Amino acid sequence: MGVGQLVNRVLRRQAEGIVTVPVPSEGRPTTAFVPNEVYLEVRIRQMWLTDERELWREYTPFATVVSEFIRRGRRVAVPTVLGAATLGRRLQVSGVDDALEVCNVRVAGPVPYEGDDVSLLVALFRLKTVDWLARSLKLVEDVAGAVGFAGLAATATVADSLVRGVESFLDMSELELRVGTYHSWSAPYGEPGSATELRPMDFAVLRRPTASAAELAELRVKDGRLHRLRDGNLVAYRDHDFILISVEAREFRDDYRGLEFYGLWEQTRQHVINGDLGAARRLWRQTAGAIHTDELIRPQQETLFAEYQRLYGDLVARFGDGAEHRGDPRGSDADWDDDPESILRRAAG
Repeated sequence: MGVGQLVNRVLRRQAEGIVTVPVPSEGRPTTAFVPNEVYLEVRIRQMWLTDERELWREYTPFATVVSEFIRRGRRVAVPTVLGAATLGRRLQVSGVDDALEVCNVRVAGPVPYEGDDVSLLVALFRLKTVDWLARSLKLVEDVAGAVGFAGLAATATVADSLVRGVESFLDMSELELRVGTYHSWSAPYGEPGSATELRPMDFAVLRRPTASAAELAELRVKDGRLHRLRDGNLVAYRDHDFILISVEAREFRDDYRGLEFYGLWEQTRQHVINGDLGAARRLWRQTAGAIHTDELIRPQQETLFAEYQRLYGDLVARFGDGAEHRGDPRGSDADWDDDPESILRRAAG
């Protein structure tokens, strides 16, 4: 099952007056969505809940973001579930009218952008605290968290089951939609500029704003938070509940060391340093295979393979049979750097 049925159910329950507006951002990178050359990433940059601290004590917060994109040549729908446990760890009491704030939560990616359209369903609910229902939501959240975004993107049956699980809650009267929207952007072709064309962007989903269209046009993003332009100055926007979402085209990931290849490389390096070249050769073959993962865009696979192959040869020359042992090169050689992000940034110039 795709995300369509969940979208229809959310839109049917969407409260009148919820609006979505694109928001200019200071210092936004201009990296374009070029297939197989960048990573797609989506973040909740800011979630602001006005006058809600007391009220939310009687309710359980529940947010979901479902991303649709091409993965391994087929369209997938990947849910991210933010229940009370996740939101509770990130909630900050602002001190302003008992407002609550959540900032900088990655909800999709980084995943190689393979082309075609990208769609997002963003929804924030609250439900009256019912023990069995809260436990059920916690189970959905725990499963999503355990599998992780990459695992869900690669395992359509699990992702679809979680989408169905989220959808099943929407029939319950205890669940109230606070903020929600669904948008789809077309793959970029030709000259940019269309409002429906995929590009790096920020957009805000606001609940019942009383501001005019002109006032909404004065919204800006600064330092990851929503602001409004007033008398030439930017002031924090705090008038209504909102979610501020960013859609990014990233040249680099921030989690290279968490990918399988880097752990294998660390073992390979240590075996060479310890003089166990047989084990090192076996692990190097595994490392080389793991570098060619579809979690990395192809140009970065090629760059990392070439550099780690060079570093492996350097290690063997230093520590192999008859070589002079000179200690761990990471501490003794300022020019020896095996951090994957550093390697890629050097290669990119």
